[in-house]
Amino acid sequence: MSVWFAAACGGGGDDTTTDAAVDVGFNLPTATLKANASDAEVGDVDLTSCLADAPTTVAHTLATTVKDFQNQTAVPQATVTGFPGIMTDAVFDTQMSDGNGLLTINIPAGTKRYGFKMTADGQFPTFLLNQYVKPDAPADTTEPSSIQSVSNSTAALLPALIGQTRTPGTGVVAGAVRDCQGHEISNFVVTVSSTSMTSTPIPGAQAFYFSLSPELPVHHTQADSAAANGLFMAIQLPVTATAYVQAWGFPTAADLASGTMKLISELAVPVVGDTVVTGSFEPIHN
Repeated sequence: MSVWFAAACGGGGDDTTTDAAVDVGFNLPTATLKANASDAEVGDVDLTSCLADAPTTVAHTLATTVKDFQNQTAVPQATVTGFPGIMTDAVFDTQMSDGNGLLTINIPAGTKRYGFKMTADGQFPTFLLNQYVKPDAPADTTEPSSIQSVSNSTAALLPALIGQTRTPGTGVVAGAVRDCQGHEISNFVVTVSSTSMTSTPIPGAQAFYFSLSPELPVHHTQADSAAANGLFMAIQLPVTATAYVQAWGFPTAADLASGTMKLISELAVPVVGDTVVTGSFEPIHN
């Protein structure tokens, strides 16, 4: 099913490479990108109306709940640090969730994008990146209403479902890609690149996509691009300070006919050994 870029691509976020290499979850999709809600198609994707990020003008207090990614149960006594961008060492607050997973954390004024690191007994260290406080958000906010941590058992189970054993010391990236309206995008493919805006695949990385029900990763023979839930997972990632998680696809029928994929989303992330990095994956905008 899947092919990988055989070499780095040049020039402005387009690629027409089709040479097969190894089966790592990167192939030419067979349909254009679509927007979905509740796993049902709602129309074409909106990749252009996203507004530029604006920094917060006041400090915000976020009340949220730490939940387990797989079963959505509360994670008590989770230590959560907040930091700007992907500057994981520039911590602006550290808090611990209570017995019901409830947590209050402070976000300073002047913040654009920020992230969390979550650790707890029985949980894999988990990052949640690319969070955004809307300019009109109240000082006391509940968005996001929950932040999700990955358990040790889930971190072992998900690769096993697709016949993989995660290599100790490597990192994992997972998440969902959504358009400017917040709709999950289908029919994209994912690569993890060492360069921004062009595909320079990191050796060893393999991407997989999730079925609709249950929402679990499936082998490349079952899904060669993202389903209506927009979910993906990339595993076997070597440790690096910055990698670029990229989603590619065909926004229009003309793009599909020409075989020219477009880069629709890119998020810079740190890859940390034995750690899951998640985030909000959105269309490229300033």
